[in-house]
Amino acid sequence: MRTEARAVEAAALGIGVAPEDTRPTTQLDARLVLALGVVWILWGSTVAGMRAAVASIPPFAMTSLRFTIAGLLLYAVCVLRGKAQVTRDDLVRATVTGATLLLFSNGITAWTVQFMPTGVNSLLLSLAPAWMVVFAYLWGRERPTVLTVVGMLIGFAGLALLLAPHGRGGLSIAPLPLALACFAACSWGFGSVAQRRLGRPDSLVLATALQMTVGGALIGIEAALFGQWQLLDVRAVSAMSWLGLAWLIVFGSIAGYSAYLYTMQRASAALAATYAYVNPVVAVILGIWLFHERFTPLEALASAIIVVGVALMMIPPRSAARTIPSQVSEIVHQTATRPHS
Repeated sequence: MRTEARAVEAAALGIGVAPEDTRPTTQLDARLVLALGVVWILWGSTVAGMRAAVASIPPFAMTSLRFTIAGLLLYAVCVLRGKAQVTRDDLVRATVTGATLLLFSNGITAWTVQFMPTGVNSLLLSLAPAWMVVFAYLWGRERPTVLTVVGMLIGFAGLALLLAPHGRGGLSIAPLPLALACFAACSWGFGSVAQRRLGRPDSLVLATALQMTVGGALIGIEAALFGQWQLLDVRAVSAMSWLGLAWLIVFGSIAGYSAYLYTMQRASAALAATYAYVNPVVAVILGIWLFHERFTPLEALASAIIVVGVALMMIPPRSAARTIPSQVSEIVHQTATRPHS
């Protein structure tokens, strides 16, 4: 479990900081490829799932249900495994990360999807690694690599291009949803750094179960403050919204996270972290397909710039001195020469 925690920290929480080990722990077999595909697609589909769910379920109430149910199910798994003992440190960690990652990030995103295209929402969230670098430096003076800084600048340049006014045919977003979407990405970055600073949990499954349960409860309080529980009429919820909520609980939270843990144990940190720049591409495609969202060539260019920037931030420091073509050649060689089970 300690090895698993170190891998998660390196891939998800240590952007721009040298991970302890970026080498694959096992061969790139069919199961690992499947797990990576699950993380890419399922986590890339969560923003689309939110949009479907909030069509007839108040957003904060929906998000509270999503994480509370998923957290309790994961906690039940911990109970069955005999690893459900909760310490004070576990509760502190769950409260801080549940507030920053779920209440102020996922909860706000569930609200902004009502007013912004699915792809744009996901692209804004994909800049969370840039905020991680900022907070890691401010909190622990962790110096980013040159490629990380370049990636940040490229990512923010793509964001500026995406959000700049371009006349009648350009992207038009109300200021409040835009500001809150940027805040959600910033909160995710801060929560990720805080999660690392608060120490590694003995059980990632238990830590996630507590984070989801506490976060779901906090969002439930938020829903009550905004009167959303009173607005929730179960009889008026559409089949599409129920399907979206079920998708988020089963596939977005439980199955997606399980696949991610598998990649943490079987793949290099850099390979596992590719979800951060694949997810927005999946979200854009789903937005066009499911919700007929408009995506202009200029927006596609801005999106590509953002994805490239995030990809540069994901390159491990030990690999930064190597050229991109040499890395691609090595991956292709490893894939072609290793046997598949």
